Amino acid sequence: MPTFTHRIYNFNAGPAMLPTEVMEEAKSEFLNFKGTGMSVMEMSHREKHFQTILDESIADLRELLNIPSRYAVVYFPGGATLQFSAIPFNYLSSGESADFALTGVWAKKAFEEAKKFYPNVKSIFNGADSKYMELPTITDASVNDGAKYVYITSNNTIYGTRYKTFPKLKKAPLIADMTSELLSRKLNIEDFSVLFAGAQKNIGPSGLTLVIYDKDNLPQLSHPIPNLMNFSLMEKNGSLYNTPPTYSIYIAGLVFKYLKRKGGLAVMEETNERKAKKLYEAIDSSSLFYAPVPEAFRSAMNVVFRSHNDSLDPKFLKLAEEQGFAGLKGYRDVGGFRASIYNAMPEEGVDALISFIKEFERTNG
Repeated sequence: MPTFTHRIYNFNAGPAMLPTEVMEEAKSEFLNFKGTGMSVMEMSHREKHFQTILDESIADLRELLNIPSRYAVVYFPGGATLQFSAIPFNYLSSGESADFALTGVWAKKAFEEAKKFYPNVKSIFNGADSKYMELPTITDASVNDGAKYVYITSNNTIYGTRYKTFPKLKKAPLIADMTSELLSRKLNIEDFSVLFAGAQKNIGPSGLTLVIYDKDNLPQLSHPIPNLMNFSLMEKNGSLYNTPPTYSIYIAGLVFKYLKRKGGLAVMEETNERKAKKLYEAIDSSSLFYAPVPEAFRSAMNVVFRSHNDSLDPKFLKLAEEQGFAGLKGYRDVGGFRASIYNAMPEEGVDALISFIKEFERTNG
């Protein structure tokens, strides 16, 4: 890999780039956080300074997302994958069922994990038939009788698809894995019973997961739930049942403050839509590259594209890396290319990528 003396444009799907402004702030406080004489990384999670960090981060997140008071905000370890098990444990009893829309690898993994313990869960959509290039329109008519919730993955990093609008259901609560797009656009939190996200896309470093859930819709179940998956227990203990990923929470808090300074999620959504639009337009107008996802389902976070001459793919990736564009290789099972343009990707990074794509086509098309 080339050696750089400056920050590059990091298009990795996750762990992803963080805002430079946040990294600089963390750097300035790394050895001595606000006069404490120690780093947050070595600070006790029971210490008052860390409690302030934790409390402020949750307060800022509530403000950014306009989270109603009846919703709990809890930090979990274990990544989003832990929630594939935690959610059915918290929302299903033996013999009960839930509905899953299988729109990609992560939704399928969540479905398979739930099915290990609750064999009655059902698939209401199988995107494999379209190679995961399409998403369903989910209405109450789509929901099976007796389903305790409907589970979706709101944005698919691998295939570059997303729900541009979310189901509004009366028949069953909606639960969403929003790992790759939470904080990238405005949301109506009350459309969801639960939403969760691994931090490593738009929130902070990996190893941390954010869970937001409606406490009024959390069932009182009689079966035991593993402690680190127990929503009520983790909320009662203020995300501090055990030692949490303290430094990741600190960075997340800095990111939340950064987003507030930038104008909040309305501004981020406008910027993200503009970045994605210009990148898709450049790909759509190319004779060498193309975007396989139908326009109606295209993600604003993960722009997937391919070339009509895949023998050029290794050259494209090699030159991109040499010129400071990292992480453009598509997911291993899909191939092609993927540009992840999360909140932290500056617009000039997208512009630079577009220029590179056009120049590569000019010299190789």
